[in-house]
Amino acid sequence: MTMTEVPMVDRTTLHRLSRAIFIGIVIVVAVACYYVPVLLVVIGVVLVLLLCGRLIYRGRDRFIPNLYARDIRMYEDEYRAFIDHTLADLRQCKIPDHPLLREASELALPSGQNSDELLLDLGVWIGWSTRLTADASRRTVYGFDTFEGLVEDWQVDDQTVVKSGTFSLSEPLAQRLMEGTGVHLVDGVPAPLGRAVEFVKGSTYDTLAPFLAARPAAPIRLFHMDLDTYESCLHALETCKEHFVEGSILVFDEYLVTNGEMRAFYEFQRRYGLEWRYRAWGLEIWEMNVEMVTSRWKRLMYYLVAIAIYWTVGGGSYTWAVWDKRFWRFWLGAPIGDIAFMLGAAGQRKSVSLELTGLGELARSHRSG
Repeated sequence: MTMTEVPMVDRTTLHRLSRAIFIGIVIVVAVACYYVPVLLVVIGVVLVLLLCGRLIYRGRDRFIPNLYARDIRMYEDEYRAFIDHTLADLRQCKIPDHPLLREASELALPSGQNSDELLLDLGVWIGWSTRLTADASRRTVYGFDTFEGLVEDWQVDDQTVVKSGTFSLSEPLAQRLMEGTGVHLVDGVPAPLGRAVEFVKGSTYDTLAPFLAARPAAPIRLFHMDLDTYESCLHALETCKEHFVEGSILVFDEYLVTNGEMRAFYEFQRRYGLEWRYRAWGLEIWEMNVEMVTSRWKRLMYYLVAIAIYWTVGGGSYTWAVWDKRFWRFWLGAPIGDIAFMLGAAGQRKSVSLELTGLGELARSHRSG
């Protein structure tokens, strides 16, 4: 698959701003060490202790570097081996931007030969992932969501539970971002705002199969999974299986949550003997909703608030909150390259894209069909 002439728009402003702030803090600390040398001694002692801890830490490779992951020794041997192989492959596929938008921009431009191919965005919230995917691909994208929040509780490894109903468009944050990005609802569904998108309202448990049944011969070229939960992800994969072809691109927004999308894909590929290759590991798509706020100053305010929350009480607190077990999982167990990669984002790098290269048992069902 070759790069088309579609321009790739930089959508990493939040992360560049976060890195600039981080570098600024490092400079301030360096200046403080110059004037107060004892600080340099303290920092040196801490670094030596961390280095010694990494040398003797016996729990290395038990946690993958998404800072949510539970101890993977709880999983069966085959799944643990899958996780290990996944990380080895993904470390060769790091990108600084968003796998979804990159993959969309690399699709062939619309033509008669690909006119029936489907681009699906499952879990869209206020719809900017869908609209931007349409912009990047210059194709029609179908976005699926209840627009009333998660249909089931989402257990994020061993860290937290996100309750069903979360991410509803009736929530205050969604309302503010809709207003700020010019989104309005039409019959309870976000307006396309001039993009080639069609939103399908309802649970994918109810809407996905009828949608595909109406297009029995249509192959899925791009499949974006942002339904979050293991159950919804596995159901969507099973429902779409007859429409996957060699070359289908699957993008998982929360892939490095080991009891969610990764577990669902593991079971799906194992059941049908699929072959695939990982293509990219990069940023999630959530901040696109802030990126599209029309007011520059309001957008900057959102960026600064998001960065402050991330580094103080959010996922970024693993870098300094020594009482948090994620601190020790990360600093003592993660490879140095992963540490640098994660510190370069104001949010988790859990989004992964892959390409199906062999259909296994699905190929036989395609032929019989």
